Amino acid sequence: MPSHVNRAEAIGAASATLGVLVAFLPWYAYTAGSAHVTVNAFRASLLGDVFFVAIAGAILLLLIGRGFVDDVVTPYIPETTAHAAAAGLAMGSVLVQIILARAGGRSLSIGIFLGLIAAAGLCAAAVVRRLHPDRRRSVRDSLSHEGLITP
Repeated sequence: MPSHVNRAEAIGAASATLGVLVAFLPWYAYTAGSAHVTVNAFRASLLGDVFFVAIAGAILLLLIGRGFVDDVVTPYIPETTAHAAAAGLAMGSVLVQIILARAGGRSLSIGIFLGLIAAAGLCAAAVVRRLHPDRRRSVRDSLSHEGLITP
């Protein structure tokens, strides 16, 4: 298990934590008859659920990277690609939800903007991860694939 936290992990962890909190905040509101309805990520649409699943996937990838969960991802796809996919899914779901909410005449709330910030943070962490790969992990992975180190 790595002993220090690199920049990509710190940005990703902070963004994922914000993303979990944002899912419970109001995303938008509208008036239906005489009632004022406030909607969070879980009631927004399928896109709010997709956002939450993307955040959960990013958290799972961070836990795998720290060694708290068995690695079931990197035998199939590279770790940087998995982080980029989770970040892209989160960003895409929030952007489309903003477009749909505004097209429906709904008033946007603070939660959806914080969701956009959380998704942007995940994207930034994915870019930092690609630009500055963790040398310790690449050495550990190359040794474990050759059979020199068993996990």
